[in-house]
Amino acid sequence: MTRTLAFFDRLIIFLLGLLLLAGGLIPAALYWDIPHISEFVRGINRSLLTDVPGMNWYTAALVGTLIGSIILGLWLIMPNIRNRGFNNRFIAPAQPELGDTRINVARVAQAACSHAEQSEVVKEAKQSVAFVGDRPTATFTVTANPEFSLETVAAYIEQMDADFRDAVDTMDIDTVFKLHLDKVAA
Repeated sequence: MTRTLAFFDRLIIFLLGLLLLAGGLIPAALYWDIPHISEFVRGINRSLLTDVPGMNWYTAALVGTLIGSIILGLWLIMPNIRNRGFNNRFIAPAQPELGDTRINVARVAQAACSHAEQSEVVKEAKQSVAFVGDRPTATFTVTANPEFSLETVAAYIEQMDADFRDAVDTMDIDTVFKLHLDKVAA
């Protein structure tokens, strides 16, 4: 998710929260007779509001509002569910005249996880390859065996990071490691 998208999501939630708060304060203002708000709410012509559904334009306004809401809702939802993952990246070849080299980063990351799971230090390893902000990022979630010291696990993960970096050599990609320690058996 980009920062702009996160800003707009938070702004919409904030404005919707203020609208719901204002809607909830109107009945509360009438019930507790809050001076300025109660006078304003009592001044609204409620008989005019009850006649609105019988007016000619009401059905067309409802249909137009429905269509507009669907379009606005899709416009707000689509950027949030967009897939930010990627598979293939190009690396700079030693001899550019021989062609480009394309590597499937997701498979290399999966191979690193499979290799790590064969070790006694790691119980489980998962990977995801996606854009985080503007940067291509490989994220590894490693569940370590609690029988090993934290220094041993950290050294193993640092070696795993170095091996992954060697595999993707000149590719501009970030790596993130999330370390979890498995439950200690009693």
